[in-house]
Amino acid sequence: MLIDAHCHCHEFSDEELAKFSEIKLVGVSDDATSSARTLELSERIGLVPCLGIHPWHVDRSTPADLSTTLKLIERSNAPCIGEVGLDKKFVPETYEKQREVFSAFLRLAKEYDLVLNVHAPDAWADVVEALRKADVDKAVIHWYTGPLALLEDIGRYGYYITINPAVKIQKKHRDVAEAARPDMVLLESDGPYEYRGLKLQPPMVKETIKVLAEIWRMSEDDVVDRVYYNASRLFRLT
Repeated sequence: MLIDAHCHCHEFSDEELAKFSEIKLVGVSDDATSSARTLELSERIGLVPCLGIHPWHVDRSTPADLSTTLKLIERSNAPCIGEVGLDKKFVPETYEKQREVFSAFLRLAKEYDLVLNVHAPDAWADVVEALRKADVDKAVIHWYTGPLALLEDIGRYGYYITINPAVKIQKKHRDVAEAARPDMVLLESDGPYEYRGLKLQPPMVKETIKVLAEIWRMSEDDVVDRVYYNASRLFRLT
């Protein structure tokens, strides 16, 4: 089975989601409202729910929104918090508030032994440091395009990264795919995001499989088996 480890499922219609039935979806959320929809979708179509507040939405989130999201995580059986993290690239003006919000999710992840599905553009090292200081054991840093040297620490700490279909056209992401150990890689679409003309959707993880098979000099079936094992281990899939 193919697993899309980072998809904004709440942005797709029910009809669109039905077309992705051959792929196991890990649905990330952007705020309190989308967290509730992600949880509802998990109960209805069986996706893996990640609840949280995206760094891009921190400026619009009130203390009440954060409290609502934290309580939703505590009261649900969601195994994952996300999309959460830090972003110095796109929203540097809210960085201090991002750190406060991310700290709340870090504490909850540690307390309940949850996976963190993390966003970290230009804050890659800060995120890894925050994860370690919080003693968080399970995390995946999505669409990693950070320093290649940091991959060694990410792998040593037992964390994962995702490779996105953008690997076909984004050189720094391909460099990451070439440098990363296969045992630390998951697949993602980040759908329905659009990147340089690519309309990202879950079925596109199949294209990523082809690229990784070329880079890793493995058969496509072996790549599928490898990344499935990684994802099933992280998200405790059976």
